[in-house]
Amino acid sequence: MKKKVVVIGGNAAGMSAASQVKRLQPEWEAVVLEKSEYFSYASCGMPYYLEGIIPEISNLMEFSSTDAINKRNIDLRRNCEVTEVKPEEKMVFINTPTGPERENFDFLLIAAGTLPLVAGIHIPAEAERIFTLKNINDMKKISNFIEKFKPQRCAVIGGGYIALEMLEAFKTRGMETHLIHRRNDLAQTFEKEISNIIKEKMLAEGLILNLETAVNALEEKDGQVIVRTDKEDLQYDFVLVATGVVPNTDFLKGSSIELGIKDSVKVNRYLQTNYNYIYSAGDCAETVNMITGKNAYVPLAPKANKEGFLAGINICGGKEEYPGILGTAITKLFDLGIGRTGLTLDEAEKNGFNPVKYQLSSNSRAKYYPGSEQMNSIIIASKDSGRILGAQLTGPLDSVKRIDVYSTMIYNKMTVKDAFNLDLAYAPPFSPVYDPVLLAARVGRKHI
Repeated sequence: MKKKVVVIGGNAAGMSAASQVKRLQPEWEAVVLEKSEYFSYASCGMPYYLEGIIPEISNLMEFSSTDAINKRNIDLRRNCEVTEVKPEEKMVFINTPTGPERENFDFLLIAAGTLPLVAGIHIPAEAERIFTLKNINDMKKISNFIEKFKPQRCAVIGGGYIALEMLEAFKTRGMETHLIHRRNDLAQTFEKEISNIIKEKMLAEGLILNLETAVNALEEKDGQVIVRTDKEDLQYDFVLVATGVVPNTDFLKGSSIELGIKDSVKVNRYLQTNYNYIYSAGDCAETVNMITGKNAYVPLAPKANKEGFLAGINICGGKEEYPGILGTAITKLFDLGIGRTGLTLDEAEKNGFNPVKYQLSSNSRAKYYPGSEQMNSIIIASKDSGRILGAQLTGPLDSVKRIDVYSTMIYNKMTVKDAFNLDLAYAPPFSPVYDPVLLAARVGRKHI
């Protein structure tokens, strides 16, 4: 029997699910309701467009609307914002360019993504020099502002991945660039030692750090942004607020769809909500930490794509579980690579693992081979079992992709001894005889 699948959100999770539905059930309707003009774009590429590395916005688009509609047979509707969901009636209510509409469904996928978290900072509605970076429209506003006004001095508020990437982007474009952050350490996903290495790199690259500085208010005055802090007033040509994101689920709060951590959509392992015909995937959906088994909210691109893929399969009658996340992430600050996965020491302690943390430095390649540089590793492991619980790396860009080895080991519940027994490849251009992963395991044997 022909079914109608309605998808709220046309980016990673939403388009992955809709595409999968049309592959498995070509006769079914797949309607994608996207709030903005843009869909299926590479959000993670936006900082690099603003830095000037990516020449065209079109480079960030995965495929065109023509491909979506004509090749994938998806009913893609842009500039359509869902304002309400009535689960029992199987109905969504939509604001469209031509007025309010409603759409019935047999299955619904909620993949509405996130909204910027401004952490209690009031941003005036008419602000022209205060920005967030969540979507292509935000990116275009920042880009157009820089091109038009040629700003000389700017600030980024926040201490996470987007903040780091945007600090590099603005500095690379020749601006005096400041970081404003309420803590002395950066995002809590970084261990203190890693945070210190990142801050040292910031200073070496000429970034100006305003740490332990809480922002009370932002004001625009005489072509400047006044940042009122608990210490002093700071003044810039423009400011980017990059203090995190929250699930885009306000439109669900009048429904009976259950919400979880930070008001993300609560789902089971099959990505179903408390209604078995309503699914949720991507950055608006809750998940599970694979180490602790506890519910978690971690918005990351690979999670969104995989969840959308599996949700599409399950909507069509499959029964595939999404196992959860480890929080594996990687980024760069100029030529410093930064990777992390698993639990921090604090998280491991709070979850009763009796952990130990140890740190080491090693060469990224054979020390005599050109390009060999220092790579720093921090490992979190259980004193009781030797199980690896987390890892964080900094070093040359290509070296920190070893974080995937740690992610694989944690997924498979491997111990420090198991890690030492790995048969990893060696040649001087790629690693020392004792690859940093093996060296970390050898050092770890002394701590377990």
